[in-house]
Amino acid sequence: MAKSPERAEELTVGQLLAQVCRMSRHHLRTHMEKLGLHRGQGFALFHLWHHDGIPQRELAGAMHISPASVTNMLQRMERDGWIARTRDEKDQRVVRVSLTGKAKNLRKEAKKVFSQMEEELNAVYTESEQAMLRRLLLKLHDRFTPNTKADPHHHGIFDDKEGDDR
Repeated sequence: MAKSPERAEELTVGQLLAQVCRMSRHHLRTHMEKLGLHRGQGFALFHLWHHDGIPQRELAGAMHISPASVTNMLQRMERDGWIARTRDEKDQRVVRVSLTGKAKNLRKEAKKVFSQMEEELNAVYTESEQAMLRRLLLKLHDRFTPNTKADPHHHGIFDDKEGDDR
């Protein structure tokens, strides 16, 4: 006899968090695919909108993925015209990732998708619950981030520099 699916109330915190993350990732991916972006590419572009021309290895670190995984993603993005990769003039071992005009033109539309997602998430909670959830998620983030030192170049997925609409 097949086991019936567990009710959300019966899941552990870890199981529930994994399910919510998977569901929200799917929801965001659906919106990003409408813009022509595939898995993870929106997050890469978001980081590049703040740090255009950064080394590929630094982008991998900011996204918390392996250099090999970011290479595969960037190859596809380069093929699709979102980014360009060039060797650093001073150190040929370093590959820099730069936005193309196509990616720069998508910024406002993608930002709108991220904002809509943020609004959907926040609609579930009161302001104090939103603040509490953010604090709790930041604690988890810090706990699971390999290097917990503050990164001045790191921005949250939905954070944006005030007035920074390059």
